[in-house]
Formats: sequence, C-alpha cells, structure tokens
Amino acid sequence: MQITVLSAGTWGISLAALLHHKGHSVRVWEFAQSVVDELLRTRRHPKLADFEIPGPIAIDTDLRAMLAGAEAVVCAVPAAHLRATCKRARAEGYAGQPFVICSKGIEQGTLDLMHEVAAQELGAGARSHIVLLSGPSHAEEVSRGLPTAVTVAGESLAEAEAVQALFMTPRFRVYTQTDLVGVELGAALKNVIAIACGISDGLGFGDNAKAGLVTRGLAEILRLGLVMGARAETFYGLAGMGDLVVTCMSRHSRNWKFGSLIGQGRNSEQALAEVGMVVEGYYTVQAAEALARREAVEMPITEAVAAVLFKGLKPLEAVSGLMLRDPKSELVRDPRGS
Repeated sequence: MQITVLSAGTWGISLAALLHHKGHSVRVWEFAQSVVDELLRTRRHPKLADFEIPGPIAIDTDLRAMLAGAEAVVCAVPAAHLRATCKRARAEGYAGQPFVICSKGIEQGTLDLMHEVAAQELGAGARSHIVLLSGPSHAEEVSRGLPTAVTVAGESLAEAEAVQALFMTPRFRVYTQTDLVGVELGAALKNVIAIACGISDGLGFGDNAKAGLVTRGLAEILRLGLVMGARAETFYGLAGMGDLVVTCMSRHSRNWKFGSLIGQGRNSEQALAEVGMVVEGYYTVQAAEALARREAVEMPITEAVAAVLFKGLKPLEAVSGLMLRDPKSELVRDPRGS
C-alpha cells in the first residue's frame, strides 16, 4: 500500500520504517523544513541511536504531494498540533482513507479526545475511518525491531482489523478493539501518572512509593473512564496497564524523566529543556484536571501533579497531601468516589 505518515518525530519515523520493512511504499510529511533537510542529509534521527532511515522513504514538507495517492494516513504529531494538522490534511487532499491516530493527549480548552478532534476536522464521514494505535511502544525499541504489542481501536471493527493487518509483523503484534474512549484516556492519562512516578524517583523515594502511584493512578484513570462510558477491561489491557507500566518505569519515558528532574529541584522550563522533546503529560495534566472536575471524579494524583507544575506546590508537600488524605476503602464501587 501507499502510506503517508504525518510527522518525522521519533514515533513517526519508527512507524514509517516498520511499514517500509513490511513492504509498503511510505512517505513522511514534516512541518519544519530544517528537520526535513537534516533527515535527508543524514538519514538518521538524532533521538534514535544507531538507526538509519531507509532510503526509499520520502520526507518532505509538501503535504499535498505526500498525501497524493495515499491509501492510509498515519498521524503521529504531538497532541497539541492534531487539530491544525487534520484541518490542513483535509484542505490538502485527505479523502476518507483510514486515518490512524498515534497522538496521545486531551485537547486544551475543548477537553476533546484525539479521535473527536480528528472527526471534527477531517470532514463528514471521517469518523468511521479513524483508528487509534496505542499501547506500550517506545519508538526507541520499535525502531530496533524489539518485540512490541499494541492495540488498535476503531468505531468500525472492520477498519480496526484493516489497520491491524497493515501494521502486524513478527515483532509488532497488534490487537483490535472498539473502545475509543478507554484507549484515549489510558493513553493520555498514563503520562500524568508517569510524571508523578518521576517526581517520586527524583525525590529519592523507593519502589514501594512508585508501585503505589502506578496502582492508584490506574484506579483514578479507571474511575474517569467508567464515568465517560469506557469499558473497564480496556484499562487492564495494553492501552491501559501496559502503557502505564512502560511509561512509569522505562528509561525511554520523557514523562518519567521530566518528573524526575522536577523531583530533583528543576522548574518546569528547565526540565522541559533538558528532556529536549515533547513531554505530553505536561500539556495534558491541566486538561485532565478540568475533565475530572467536569465529570465530578476525584483524581488526587492528577491534581497533585497539576499543583506542582502550575500552582507552586512543592513536590514534598504534594506527597504529604496525598499520604494524609482521609482514610478510604481500596475498593470503591462508585466511580465518582476516590
């Protein structure tokens, strides 16, 4: 197939290479001409060590040319740029092909999920062609061909199965489902919990603290998901627990690294600069906090991270606030409980 990948970031380039090695014809669109020039000159991405971009993969800033003849579109732009990218793609020739969203986040202001943003901007009838790709899948490992398992979710199961066939390789296993809301919330909110885990590690706390954050983080993601109509089993799968664990534990995780730097005493600007790539959780946390308020769901870890990053709360004070909350039962049946 002829496939267009939107974004020459680490994830876009890694997926482009995977699709190329499977035998597809792949083009990559990138907004920044300076990035395109450097990638064409070196055939290497500076954040993917020892990885060479296959020669046949075209990389260009001309979106109309990159979309021409495309039988599927894979969108890996940062979440904050998804709306503008979809709007531009529609204007430059997107014509109802399968549209695979790999972005993970909640839009600021509207609180829309990524599939909702894309459906609004791609035009009438696009919604049934939108498929989410999510799960524990660091680009650094996918680019090296290390075994990875992900899930794809679509309103249309047939469309999800088509995308499954598009991506499936002996080293990249793809499952299918139809719970778009659950997959989106798991993908977006795990980044916030990963920042919390990074802060904990930066403060010098141990495995007990991090395990508690991961477990209670999953509980608050699940609560919000249930209120918003997601299925509970999604959060125990690849897009939920799988992605949460890898993002909270891995040395490749930008969100964990960012949180660790905050725990060590950097402010947000310093930590973002040191990470040097987009930290999706930083941009998601305020939207997540607003979404929790809208749905009347308690999300204390999310609220604590937001307070540290944007309200001047000291990390140690945030820890004390979480530990000294009123006693609770661990098993709360009411999803609006805590």
